[in-house]
Amino acid sequence: MKDILEAWLAEDLGKGDFTTEAVIPNSYCNALINGGPGTLSGIVLVNKLLSKMNVTFSTNFTDGDEILDNDLIYELGGHAHDIMKIERLSLNILSHFSGIASLTAKLVKLTQKINPNVVILATRKTIPGIREFSKEAVVHGGGMTHRLRLDDAILIKDNHLKLSSSIAEAVRKSKEIHPNLTIEVEADTIVQALEITKSKADRVMLDNFSPKEVSEAVSKIRQISDIEIEVSGGINSTNIASYAPYADFISMSSLTMSAPPVDFSLHVI
Repeated sequence: MKDILEAWLAEDLGKGDFTTEAVIPNSYCNALINGGPGTLSGIVLVNKLLSKMNVTFSTNFTDGDEILDNDLIYELGGHAHDIMKIERLSLNILSHFSGIASLTAKLVKLTQKINPNVVILATRKTIPGIREFSKEAVVHGGGMTHRLRLDDAILIKDNHLKLSSSIAEAVRKSKEIHPNLTIEVEADTIVQALEITKSKADRVMLDNFSPKEVSEAVSKIRQISDIEIEVSGGINSTNIASYAPYADFISMSSLTMSAPPVDFSLHVI
């Protein structure tokens, strides 16, 4: 985290905050950060950033907290040049990661009214360099991660199957080489989903199925096994309710790739 914050600061500062250095004296001042509404994420990061820049702070919030419109998040104190240096970076962190947490929280609440056992998952579709924090923001919103990295689980997808002799053989080899990892296989059709179920994989992913197709597939799968069922592909806030009754897991790339930001602002007082 220390190295990442230093890199982010260097990216923003360049050779220095020329405007602040030219316009205002480096005297002591106080400032406030307000924001919302939404679910907070990025507090731990901002706390470390403020401490690194010798800016004192007070906050009553932690990651995962719900905030109202224009809630007072931070009271700050420090030299003016230091506060100006961290203004945009602090707000960007809070805005982006709280956006992810807020969208996740919205979808978790929506789906759990329909199916209390369904789990919302984030995929590996994340902006490079901030995956860990993006996935953590999903957790702050009540979701979970799918795979953080490629070594977290076995996920056999369409391209793997095109280069494999069969689904059963792909699952068998995976169990043999990585007996302690969850083995999931992606299905493009109901026929394929049933073949995956019979292969003794741990989880079947119904990819780009319509709600009607998911309903039909789940009905047939449950006649064979209690295998975990995940749905993915093309799922968003407008159609997720149609998938919620049938799935153990719903994975969505939109959580980390297109969540709208939460508004935050910093004002000197």
